[in-house]
Amino acid sequence: MNTFRALFFALALGSSGFAQNVVTSLVPPSETIAPGSTVPIDFVVFNPGANEATFDSQLVLSGVIFANGRSWPIELTTTAPAPASVAANGFAVRRYDLKLPLGATGHVVVELTQNVPATTRAVVYVGDQGVASTSKRAVAPLSSIAAPTPAAAAITRAFAGRLAPHEPIYFIYGPDAPAVKFQISFKYKLFGLGGGGENSIPRSLEFGYTQRSLWDINGNSSPFYDTSYMPELFVESLGAAPGKNNGWFTWLGYQAGFKHESNGRDGSVSRSLNTVFFRPAFAFGSLDRWSLIVLPEFYGYIGGLSDNPDLKEYRGYGKLRLILGRSDGLALMFTGLAGKDFNHETVQLDLTIPVRNKFLDLQTYFLVQYFNGYGESLLSYNKSSETVRAGISFVR
Repeated sequence: MNTFRALFFALALGSSGFAQNVVTSLVPPSETIAPGSTVPIDFVVFNPGANEATFDSQLVLSGVIFANGRSWPIELTTTAPAPASVAANGFAVRRYDLKLPLGATGHVVVELTQNVPATTRAVVYVGDQGVASTSKRAVAPLSSIAAPTPAAAAITRAFAGRLAPHEPIYFIYGPDAPAVKFQISFKYKLFGLGGGGENSIPRSLEFGYTQRSLWDINGNSSPFYDTSYMPELFVESLGAAPGKNNGWFTWLGYQAGFKHESNGRDGSVSRSLNTVFFRPAFAFGSLDRWSLIVLPEFYGYIGGLSDNPDLKEYRGYGKLRLILGRSDGLALMFTGLAGKDFNHETVQLDLTIPVRNKFLDLQTYFLVQYFNGYGESLLSYNKSSETVRAGISFVR
């Protein structure tokens, strides 16, 4: 039987961000649950001191799961509000959710190393993968302490586990006009499409949205040069598939769907296109150490291109992204396009370096981006440019 017989123990945390002498622990529910399920876990701060202590935990606690000679990066996520403080000789609780990897069974070690003041480890015992459990979730022993309000519960139902990063999110500045370039992006899970068995990755229908702007911040009245709006609807099956990792090669899944791109303008400066695409993903090396992630994309145009009839000559029918680096360290991403006849080359290099400051609660990346080629913006798809910018990347 797939039994989640949980025994968690954690180390005390005592560093900036948490009051000195407090003790933290991770407490799971007492329930029967199948591998691969989402498990509610309470993050508990005990204050044995005589004075009130602060409670300071982030919305996402990052770490790694180790089991059966393998490892998986994990995140504990929450939408529950954090308690303001911890009373003297008391404790406070915040509820998180952990998605267990399908391959993590038996003696499982959960190690949190980011967004907490010090390394926190816990031991989980998970049953075999033979038969899925049919038992219902038991009430967590601390649920009465950290019960969400009706409004928070509604937000949890609508967003928890559904809203996620999509393309990189960054803000960078350079010496050439337009000096500023920034991008925001997210995806939202509309509904699941099944899958996620012992040797497969779950599938879902996703809505994605990316917006990229070039801003002439040093110009007269600081106008925006151009903005691209990119909504997408796609089927996604992404993640390290169980049984498809032989130690040096990992199949990571795919995205396939429809994408619209336009700059929201009219007249002679109007630009727009519609494409259908397929994006497979795979990696060489260890995902929790050094790896090379390969992300090709193949696309075709649907509908007319009256606003930009020769766009195919510059964008072609595909692009390639290569990411070399560590999940918790430096990474270099190469993005390349060759044009329809391989005579309009475009190269973009993104170097990201993690920046962490526990005192300021800062978890981000320093980004240096080099661009050389055509169409840094949709407006100038047929114009060549070369520039370097640097700044902050929130999602790489």
